[in-house]
Amino acid sequence: MEVHAHTHTPRKKWTHYFWEFLMLFLAVFCGFLAEYQLEHKIEKDREKQFMQTMAEDLKSDSAQLNRLIKSRKSRIKELDTLFHIIANDEYLKDGRKVYQLYEFPYWDILRFFPSDRTMQQLKNGGNLRLIRKKNVSNALIKYDVLVRNFKEYESLQAELATQINQHLEKLIDPLIIEKATRAFAEKQLVVDTIVSRGGRMDLPSDITILKLEDTDKKILLKYIIQVKTLYLQHIRDNMSEKKLAEETLALVIKEYHLK
Repeated sequence: MEVHAHTHTPRKKWTHYFWEFLMLFLAVFCGFLAEYQLEHKIEKDREKQFMQTMAEDLKSDSAQLNRLIKSRKSRIKELDTLFHIIANDEYLKDGRKVYQLYEFPYWDILRFFPSDRTMQQLKNGGNLRLIRKKNVSNALIKYDVLVRNFKEYESLQAELATQINQHLEKLIDPLIIEKATRAFAEKQLVVDTIVSRGGRMDLPSDITILKLEDTDKKILLKYIIQVKTLYLQHIRDNMSEKKLAEETLALVIKEYHLK
């Protein structure tokens, strides 16, 4: 009968299992830290990218608002001219000027179109959380709210434009408009350069306009005053928007060390 020898492996001490567990824990923990650091870096890079495009948007807004303020000031001067020639019946002598103002109505709608691509991405994509600097996020939200609130008043321009046109058109002969527009188009078609930057009509040098009734004249002058008042308010609003845009831009550049 054969006798089988049984080999016995010594039992491992508990410290061996402890060190195995510790090494496994450290490996998992280091992997977690590396992933966390990577995710943190990605979010930080995205934050910097958002602030870079936000700075570009704010620069664009500031430039657009500056042009808009200048345009509104210019149009107020033209409104003063229109008011003067109608109030003093000078349109009866210089009807051509009324047609020029009708062609480029200075009470027409001027709108501010903010460059809100970055702000929309921040709001709609839940990315506002990426803006770690509280003072920057507060400034961005404040600017966005101000712009949206002021845009609510732009509809008044359309209403006044409709009202004033109804009365100004009593001075305008559509046949003269059609003839002058056709003459300009024919002149433009035969050349390869821009014929004139001053208008889209080739108006005759002498245009006669019939006298307005006193009631229509007073109504038209009233609307001109209303449009001028509205434009003055819009200028103040645009100046407030421009000031805040420039302040927010300076803050973003400072906090994120942008060039």
